Amino acid sequence: MNKPSLVAQRFQTQEPARVEVYGKTEAFLCKMSNLSTSGALLEVLSSENMPEVGDLICVTISLRHINKTHVLNGEVIWRKNQNMGVAFINHKALLQKLTG
Repeated sequence: MNKPSLVAQRFQTQEPARVEVYGKTEAFLCKMSNLSTSGALLEVLSSENMPEVGDLICVTISLRHINKTHVLNGEVIWRKNQNMGVAFINHKALLQKLTG
């Protein structure tokens, strides 16, 4: 019997994104390589302060094809070279993680 997949469907994209790490002052630019309902793969274009696994971030995504901007909270769940995987979290979860 097949188990249902827990991984959300991913959509390939090349949208620009701006990332701010909570608790740090520097924001930096990324390219979003794929997007799902649960997270995204971000390629950091240039940053001396690359986020660490576990960092909480605010991602501003410019969706050019529909002329909209979305702001999402997330947590860095993996990092390899200039790429990082981000799991989106809701505002309540963000506050719980920030206040520990």
